[in-house]
Amino acid sequence: MREMWSRRQFAGLGSLAIAAVTMHFRPAGAGQTSVATPVASPAASPVASAVATPIRSGGPVSVTDHVTIELTDQGYVPDYVQSTNGHELRVTLRNTGSREHGFRILALGVDVTVMPGDEKRVTIETPPLGDFTFTSGAPGDEHFRGILVFYI
Repeated sequence: MREMWSRRQFAGLGSLAIAAVTMHFRPAGAGQTSVATPVASPAASPVASAVATPIRSGGPVSVTDHVTIELTDQGYVPDYVQSTNGHELRVTLRNTGSREHGFRILALGVDVTVMPGDEKRVTIETPPLGDFTFTSGAPGDEHFRGILVFYI
């Protein structure tokens, strides 16, 4: 009769596999053997880092009828969105930054400002085919750029 593994046993095996993968080996010198040592992880700190956190773009995002775009102090996340045309697209704009940011697509008549910590929703009704650049008109956001693509 086969023995079933419990969740605890399975989780323990997974932890062991992860530990084995995260080990690194010191090169052996003359007359020495290699010894595995765990890779140290940095300690958590409640203090903000002086080093800027790189923006995550997340790569292109394909959506059908809804997308959420974060407006950060570094730019848009995601900064490339594609969707099919022929139906409305609801866009939720969430400002996770420390100052006001904008979202505008002049060719589609969209121009919205979102304050820090706020969220706004925009509906683009029956968009045409094409690539549309979205930008921000807020001070300090001159480098903000994103692309919204509508295809068949």
